[in-house]
Amino acid sequence: MGHFQATDGGKVHVHDVRVRYADTDRMDMVYHGTYAAYLEAARVEMLRDAGFVYAQMEQEGTLLPVVQLDLTYKLPARYDELLEVHSHITQPPTSKLELHCEVRRGEDLLVVGRVVLVFVDGRSGRPKRAPKELAQAMSAMGLVWS
Repeated sequence: MGHFQATDGGKVHVHDVRVRYADTDRMDMVYHGTYAAYLEAARVEMLRDAGFVYAQMEQEGTLLPVVQLDLTYKLPARYDELLEVHSHITQPPTSKLELHCEVRRGEDLLVVGRVVLVFVDGRSGRPKRAPKELAQAMSAMGLVWS
């Protein structure tokens, strides 16, 4: 669970993550691949906090696979630190959902990410339009901005 926070550009969803020991590598830093899981958890909670439970979306036939993930690492995170994942949508959802994410420790920017997902019909496996209610809700909440 997270919360929505106003910024200069619009709103972001903020999801808290405590770094587990299992998330770190031999260099005592969060392993680079772990950030994909952090962004996934933040994305699922952003949808939930906006009223869209991903498990229910799947049951209703809408899947959201990741088709692109770009991460830029700025500073390391370490065991037991409390991090925040800030997420917002960079363009109105169509058949894809594009997110800008930042992993922060206080004022420090640790990782910048871009995640692109595609709305897919669970039966046919073909791309489809974003659910109208989801697209409208995200825009109305101020989560869509670049």
